[in-house]
Formats: sequence, C-alpha cells, structure tokens
Amino acid sequence: MMYCHRYANIPRHGTLLRDNGMDNCLTATASQPVPAGATIKLALLEAVDYGLLALGEIARATVYERIEKSYEVKREEIPDKLDTFHRALQELLGKGAGIVKRLIVKNLYSRLHLEFTEHEDWTLADYVHYANKARRRWLE
Repeated sequence: MMYCHRYANIPRHGTLLRDNGMDNCLTATASQPVPAGATIKLALLEAVDYGLLALGEIARATVYERIEKSYEVKREEIPDKLDTFHRALQELLGKGAGIVKRLIVKNLYSRLHLEFTEHEDWTLADYVHYANKARRRWLE
C-alpha cells in the first residue's frame, strides 16, 4: 500500500512506513512481531504509529508535523531523539501524553515479546533502554 502525503494516510493498524525512494511517498508493510534479528528502532516506530493513532488519524498526522516543525524531530528520527520526542509529547498533549506513552510502550513490548511493567517515574527513553537490555540478554 502506498501513500504520497507525508503523514496524513499512515495506516491505522500500527504498520511501519518505509521511504520507497519517491518524494514524500511511503510504503506500508503489515504489522507483525519483530523477528529476533530486527532492530528495536523498527519496532519503536511501529509502536509510536500505533500509540498516536489513539488520537485519530488527523491528530496523529498533526502531531508528527508539529514535532517535526517545532522540535526538529522527523518521524524516522524518533528512536534516536527519544528525550526530545517525549518532551514534545508532554508539551503538546499535557496529561494525555502519559496515556499515549503507555500505549506506545505496551505495543513496543508486545512486539518484542517482553512483559510490560509500568513504572511511574520512567520516561519513554527508560522503557526503550530497558527493552534494549532485555532484548540483548534474550538474544544471547
């Protein structure tokens, strides 16, 4: 499935969008648990798509555009700029950011076959750091 608008038509099932080499065109692939050799970055992007979908498709597209313009974080850069992304969510969504963060993390952990345990003082980066450590131990 191909979409040629930057964010407006991100698929509703939390699927990953890949740049297919065409300007502003993204190709969607089916959402599945992440294979052992895949990266957590891939799973995280899919989980973020899923978590933001709770706001609706238009709101999700708006959040992505706002974060890119105001915080200089493109969607594909989120895994490398988690602290900025987390702060942006908090500033844009207020208390709703906690709900979106929880959806993102639960979906990420499910994709990685990890058990989710909530920690009130953890940021999105803390959850991802823990997932990286757990995943490395599991793959050894």
